[in-house]
Amino acid sequence: MRLIPRRVDFFEMLEELAGTARRGASMLLDCFENATTPEQVREAAIAIHKVENVADEICHRVIRELNATFITPIDREDIYLLTTRLDDVLDYVDAVAQRVVTYRITRPTPQALELARIVGRACEEVVTAVSLLHDLRQTAQIQDCCRRLNEYENDGDAVLGEALDDLFNGMARVPLEVIKWKDLYDHLEIATDKCEDVANIVETILVKYA
Repeated sequence: MRLIPRRVDFFEMLEELAGTARRGASMLLDCFENATTPEQVREAAIAIHKVENVADEICHRVIRELNATFITPIDREDIYLLTTRLDDVLDYVDAVAQRVVTYRITRPTPQALELARIVGRACEEVVTAVSLLHDLRQTAQIQDCCRRLNEYENDGDAVLGEALDDLFNGMARVPLEVIKWKDLYDHLEIATDKCEDVANIVETILVKYA
């Protein structure tokens, strides 16, 4: 029987998960910028999927520890929500990578490339925001991160609008092209939405504890 409660560093696991999302987003951007053959795209997608599996393992670890830990540094509901939203970011990054293979895309459109860059920048900000949870007295810095994440989500919406406008005006006579690119754009933009979800949860935690 354990008489002294175990010390579980949930913040460390959340940082690890945020870093995994950043790594996946960086790999996707590298694929978009540098992969030029179907083989290179497939290899990149396989590597991104392995990173997504690592994220799943971290999520399972967090949930196991939540179930086994009596006292948590912040509400366990907030830890759970933050864990699932961070995992969602990488789920959508992985979904984009798998679709690039399925749709046999070796050259992204300028809008797809810009969306991938926005996702990458948002994931960088997510890492910073999560790392700041160690010290909620850093209110201004945390709020700045959340504001930038909201801006990135707005940027993603704007690029998506431009992309769809070009798509339906330029490729409307090629239905399969419209279907595959719209699906890809949507998943990239949703990845930015999930980053904003992380910001919203961080802001909620800040209101509760700062």
